[in-house]
Amino acid sequence: RDDSDKIGEMAYFPSNATFDLMYYPYYGKKAQVNYSQPLVAVKFLNITVNQDINIECKINANNIPIGSERDKFAGRVSFKLRINSDN
Repeated sequence: RDDSDKIGEMAYFPSNATFDLMYYPYYGKKAQVNYSQPLVAVKFLNITVNQDINIECKINANNIPIGSERDKFAGRVSFKLRINSDN
């Protein structure tokens, strides 16, 4: 279900919401001793509170098929988020 009207404005970190290519390819711990996994985060700036909200995060990449019948969840994760107010 599309809950985009409940999500509101978002801020991405980094601001372009992408992984830096410096993280790829990964050669292993011996070759890249100080390697840390890349991270993209989102901050919900005015999300609706006291309601379950469906969230879906997707990775867009040339090597991840979109809508594959073999793996419908390839490159994405879905979950419910609920933020309760103190009132």
